[in-house]
Amino acid sequence: MSDNGGEQQEVKPENQHVALKLQGQGFPELVIKVKRTTKLSKMMQAYCDRAGKSMGEIRFMHDGNKLVPEATVNDLDLDDVDEGEEVIIDVAQEAIGGCL
Repeated sequence: MSDNGGEQQEVKPENQHVALKLQGQGFPELVIKVKRTTKLSKMMQAYCDRAGKSMGEIRFMHDGNKLVPEATVNDLDLDDVDEGEEVIIDVAQEAIGGCL
């Protein structure tokens, strides 16, 4: 007889959850747990709904790069992030205006 009760099943990387911590000056702080295959637009829309803002009013950034809604969490290059560790997403007011 073999005893498989002591073995843990290995979780595939695409099924691992990542905690995204959204923070910014003047904006509410929010932690969202998502799968690595989740599109960023889902996280962005959830944050906008909670903050009472539209997607056009807020800029989301990671490591100084603006995030695009079509990208996934895997596109953020989070290979060194362990499950349960929070990834910081900066939130800022989108710049409006331009040259006269």
